[in-house]
Amino acid sequence: MKKLTHKYAAALMLIGVVAGIGLTAGTTASAMSKSQKTRLASYAKFDQKTTKTSQKIDREFDKVGMRNLTKLTRHNMSSRVVQPFEPDVFTIGNKLTVGNQNRTHGVTLGKHSVVVGNINTWDVANVKTTTLSKKNQKKVFRIIGSKWQSAVSMTKLSQSAQTAFLTKHTSKTAFAYGAYSNLPDLYQKNAQSYFDQDKNNNGFVTVTADNYLNYYHNYATKAGTPNYTKISQSIKIKKFTRGKSVYTYYLAKPLKGFGTKKVNIAGKKMYQLKMSLGHVFQAYDNTNGDAGTFRITVNVGSKQFYANLGNIAEAYAYSLQGSQDGQSAFDEQKAKTYIQGLQ
Repeated sequence: MKKLTHKYAAALMLIGVVAGIGLTAGTTASAMSKSQKTRLASYAKFDQKTTKTSQKIDREFDKVGMRNLTKLTRHNMSSRVVQPFEPDVFTIGNKLTVGNQNRTHGVTLGKHSVVVGNINTWDVANVKTTTLSKKNQKKVFRIIGSKWQSAVSMTKLSQSAQTAFLTKHTSKTAFAYGAYSNLPDLYQKNAQSYFDQDKNNNGFVTVTADNYLNYYHNYATKAGTPNYTKISQSIKIKKFTRGKSVYTYYLAKPLKGFGTKKVNIAGKKMYQLKMSLGHVFQAYDNTNGDAGTFRITVNVGSKQFYANLGNIAEAYAYSLQGSQDGQSAFDEQKAKTYIQGLQ
């Protein structure tokens, strides 16, 4: 089994922690200064002005479609070479004992558990907790605590243990297309999303290994500590269609507030929820206002969420603006070739 490259694995060591940036590091709206609120309003006003350039960027990324969203959001650890798109979903071949980032309070995941994760350069396995099955989530959070979006193996893994961990997942479901996640975490779009660090307690949507659509909302304490057992809505996905441009989820119950549509499939009542790509926008540094992360809107039913673009997609967005600023993230011409190859 091919092991992750050194830099790529080191970056993915923070799986889950990276995805949660802004949730604990951001600020609440009430804590923002008047000048920050004014800046956010100006960013939003600027972004809402439709231009030929903004339309071009939206068209180019819309052509990539939902099916390739995870390829747009993955970071590539070279600024010039497109590295292999590594699998991230595994059906682990042996029992695995994991703990929190401090390696305390170990809990064992059973053989054949489905996980999103990787093995880092220190031979430690990382597992994303919020995408575990409901049964495994309950077991893990009860032991390691509810604030951890990732868990790590309690010991370094031998070569045989690493091979067992990296057993590629093969099923094609709402959760994963074989060994690849169908969906990154999607964070709720709001006025503060124009800052690189979004607001504390910002809602997000994810899908679990046992095919539940989870919506987190108001899941953190006043101090900003997340509680990933506090799920606002968790609904079983009964059927899933993985279209190029649109994902369609057929849910056992309506997802309240998302405009789900009641439909009948083979005589069974279900609730339809569609996801598709939307407007690409840019966030700015919370402190100095420098242009920062590009984000892509994802329409989730009647609500808007976003995902951060990775460095290749970001470089292409800059090139479409006619800017050379993306060169530091990735070679812009190679980024164009890669992204257009996904269309």
